[in-house]
Amino acid sequence: MIAVLNVRESAYIPASGDSADRKPIPVLTVSGRLDASTVHVLERALMRALSQDTRAVVVDAAEITYISSSGLRVLLAARRQIRERGGDILLCSLPPNVRDVMNMVGFTALFSIFENSDAAKQAAADMY
Repeated sequence: MIAVLNVRESAYIPASGDSADRKPIPVLTVSGRLDASTVHVLERALMRALSQDTRAVVVDAAEITYISSSGLRVLLAARRQIRERGGDILLCSLPPNVRDVMNMVGFTALFSIFENSDAAKQAAADMY
């Protein structure tokens, strides 16, 4: 079986606030297996998002079917990088199996996790 991971990159632009404050917020919609053979796909997308000098990146995990330690590691590395400049990685829509893994390793205490993408996008907009 060949592992497949897709990352759709988009941006959320808050509707309210001063136009100078309405910077696009990167949104990564991830689907498939996030493991050692596919993690490079998410890592590249995260690096592109972080290169935009943003304070927040929303990662919609609704369609992740599996996450390994490699996937956890790339999320943690991106979080560390964005936190150095006062930002955060906001995770949303975690499937039960992914949430269980994150609970087991203590990531639910480290990451900002939201029930859905609308809540995560609003929290990201509130960071500006």
